[in-house]
Amino acid sequence: MNNVNYFQRFIPSANDKVKINRDVWSYTRVSSKEQFERNSSVDRQIEASKRYAGQHDYLITEEFGGTYESAKSDFTRKEFKRLIDKVTASRRKPFAILVYKMSRFSRSGGNAIGLVHALVDELGVHLIEVCSGLSTTTERGKASIYESLFHAYKENLERKEIIIPFMQAHLREGKRFGLCPVGYDHYGPRVRNDKFLSLHQKIEVNKDGELLREAWQWKLSGRYSDVQILAKLRARGLDLLPQKISKIWRNPFYCGILIHGLIDEPVPGNWPAIVSMGDFIKVQTLLESNPSGFQHNTEEERRPLTRLLKCDACKGYMVGYENKKKHLHYYRCIKCRGVSMNARTTPKAKRKGANDLFIDFLDQYRLPDAIAPLVALQLTKLYHHLNDDCATRDTTLQTRLSGLEKKVKDLKIRHGLGDIDKDTHDVTLQHLNEQIQETSKEMGHLIGSISNLDKLIAQSLEKLSKLSRVWVSSDLENKRRMQKTLFPEGIYYNVKNHCYLTTSANNFISLTKCIADRCEGKENGNFQELLENSRSVARSGVEPETSGL
Repeated sequence: MNNVNYFQRFIPSANDKVKINRDVWSYTRVSSKEQFERNSSVDRQIEASKRYAGQHDYLITEEFGGTYESAKSDFTRKEFKRLIDKVTASRRKPFAILVYKMSRFSRSGGNAIGLVHALVDELGVHLIEVCSGLSTTTERGKASIYESLFHAYKENLERKEIIIPFMQAHLREGKRFGLCPVGYDHYGPRVRNDKFLSLHQKIEVNKDGELLREAWQWKLSGRYSDVQILAKLRARGLDLLPQKISKIWRNPFYCGILIHGLIDEPVPGNWPAIVSMGDFIKVQTLLESNPSGFQHNTEEERRPLTRLLKCDACKGYMVGYENKKKHLHYYRCIKCRGVSMNARTTPKAKRKGANDLFIDFLDQYRLPDAIAPLVALQLTKLYHHLNDDCATRDTTLQTRLSGLEKKVKDLKIRHGLGDIDKDTHDVTLQHLNEQIQETSKEMGHLIGSISNLDKLIAQSLEKLSKLSRVWVSSDLENKRRMQKTLFPEGIYYNVKNHCYLTTSANNFISLTKCIADRCEGKENGNFQELLENSRSVARSGVEPETSGL
């Protein structure tokens, strides 16, 4: 029996065919928030997908996207990543994913083609382009889909080649893309808020910016933690998160400098700075020594010396606590046994409490009124003696900075004229920028001249004459500010002698105490170690030889 018709029995009948999966998922997107808000592209994509599914007897069981996501990279898009993750993890996979146009799915070229290949060949999930009807269900259709994805990649690349140079030119003019940080209002032709519409870009400091201007000075003083600065801003109507204030300290925008990934150099921005470049660099130095900038404010009013007082034996901080039964506050060392004292002096106490002992300690730095004029004179002369070279150094650094900036300008001109190649230009520019940053940082460390030095010294000495009274009358915040200013490294409690010691006091009060001690030590004249040092000279003639003594 050699009849071919015999083999007809081996052909599967219609009833033996596997039931086709009619479930599909859809993915829609636009590139920017502006597109999402100002046109109905997403809605039209969803409507087209539903219409296509109805015409071809498909059922859309899951929808993804429906928002704005840039196609610059595939897996930085949250909705796209959610789609791929769910396709991979689902036991019941869809027959296909509906996309209005392949450029909506991806513009990453080879990466997108590899992803589609994995979806089809490994997971059995097809891709259907709704606007054209192309699908990966056939080899010819798969090739067309691959071609569409590559075309989207090429189209994106061509756009970049045209747009990016214009964006770079825009940035090099000191203009900004996108939203401005807290403290500024952004006027321009493409802003969302109508009250900020303007033909030309204009960035201005707003009322929050004026508050931040103060905040930068608080930070620069080193007397306030970020917690305290946030509290002061909140009391003035500006509520910021700790993470936000941390970013503000590190954002060169606030000193008028533009930093952007599209250009390889800092550019002066066309907006008013809230903080000077010198002060910005000083704050960076503070942050390098204390990256977090936070000190948690848990102190009680009755224990103001917390985080100041240390144990002289182990050099560790003494902690404050309250005895609930006695309603008394104490300081104690958690490492050394027996190192403890009352915060306040109690009626039955044999020794002074920690707070009163600190008042006595402050009185050691009190300046007697009788010698205040002489101390003021010595401080004035000492200031001028120590700062004579500052003006010279400042001029030298300014000259160096101007020379470096001129070299940068000449380098750009030579590169523009074709005298040097791009590699030489880039290497030289990087070297010059590094030198500019070093010079600017050095300038930030210089001490500026004081126009009202006499007044400043007089006010400081007046406060020094009543140091303990100022501390007693201050609230907790100002007490801690004063303590940190006077004794930045803290003070040590010696339990044996029941006294405070310090290894590092504020330079001003240390110098003033040194001058005052030597002044008081001379009963009949000035001391020889400092200026104004000669004693009175006796007059000759009829008067006795000692009349001038």
